[in-house]
Amino acid sequence: MTTIDSSAAPGMASAISPKLAVPHFSLGERDRRWARVRQLMERDNLDVLVAPSHTGAWDQLQANVRYLTGIGGGSATAGCVFPRDPADGEVTALVGPIPPKDYWLRFQDWVTDVRPGFFSISQASIDRLKEHPAVDHPGIRIGVPGLGGMIRMPEGIVATGTFRNLHETFPQAELVDATHLMDEARYVKSDEEIAFMRQAITLVERAIDTLRHSARPGVPECVVFGRMLSTLVEGGSDVPTMLLWSVGNPQPPTNGFVATQRPLATGDVFAMEIDGRWGGYIGQVTQPAVLGRLDDERHEMWKVQQEAVARCYERLTPGASMAEFVSIGEQAARGTPFSCSVIIHSRGLGNDAPMVIFNSRDRRQLDWPILENATFILKPLVRNAAGEKPTCWGDTVVATSSGARRLGSQPSQFIEIEP
Repeated sequence: MTTIDSSAAPGMASAISPKLAVPHFSLGERDRRWARVRQLMERDNLDVLVAPSHTGAWDQLQANVRYLTGIGGGSATAGCVFPRDPADGEVTALVGPIPPKDYWLRFQDWVTDVRPGFFSISQASIDRLKEHPAVDHPGIRIGVPGLGGMIRMPEGIVATGTFRNLHETFPQAELVDATHLMDEARYVKSDEEIAFMRQAITLVERAIDTLRHSARPGVPECVVFGRMLSTLVEGGSDVPTMLLWSVGNPQPPTNGFVATQRPLATGDVFAMEIDGRWGGYIGQVTQPAVLGRLDDERHEMWKVQQEAVARCYERLTPGASMAEFVSIGEQAARGTPFSCSVIIHSRGLGNDAPMVIFNSRDRRQLDWPILENATFILKPLVRNAAGEKPTCWGDTVVATSSGARRLGSQPSQFIEIEP
């Protein structure tokens, strides 16, 4: 049995400790990210970043920590202190007592300075900041991503106690919101990141195959839901991961998080948003299905939805702006009795920016330029004149000079399952 040498220097595992059999990025990928973040810190005149712990939204709100350290998953507590100048100390990961430090040293090879805090990442971050040579200098600027303006969390995710502790301990420091800085850093993906997302999509497509084989009249919803989750996990997906679920006839108006024990019936319509997570990276597919045959109205709605998808894919090129997608749904539905609204947002480790849903008025999001190798989920939503029968499909895509490139391989379809 392999053991950890408890006499090793703090933050270092014994040389005989093997890596865990989990996805790993290269050291070259780490260096690329760190150089990019430090470039942005230089631009914004930030001396050090403090990324807080927050495991909400299926771990998506802790994406900055994992982006910088490689540590995360399983709703484990983790934070990060990231100096702009390597001479000011190592990049430090702060972790909770469970899993222990030695686990994280085997989980990744990006950081060796891993420090446990007993359910107080805030205090562990402060202790690390006290080692920064300029921390007592007037005017030191500490960047804190998550203070405000986050996608889906505009009020921020930094606990009041964390902010107060930083302010009271370092009254000479200026605490600066670094949310947008990290949004920029994470926006364009490397080839390694895209490969991770493609593998995540592979897991999702296997889960969709499980739906095809498992959904039958009389089988409880929760059984099919559980088998799909099992397929994701057995393929190596991180947990927690998102599986939004809406099933019925008439179809419920919105997705939910819990599958009921109701037996499925012929005619039931499924609307699902499914995330696979490979090394934390999300591959998402929005997939509709029906237990039986598609009715005529939905068949026509599907045509409009696919027309909107095609128009979005064609436009997803460098130089376009997010604002251009707002009107595409209206154009695709023109001359039909249906409405169509475009949903487009970046995908990656978490709730990545930018995001435009329906008729967004957020100018920061609308003016955001499309760049080569940015990744998105594009999923136009079609409804009938009564505002019912929501019909939506979408795959995770990469922006290229010739338009969107899908990461999935299954054909776009409104799946019909033979009862």
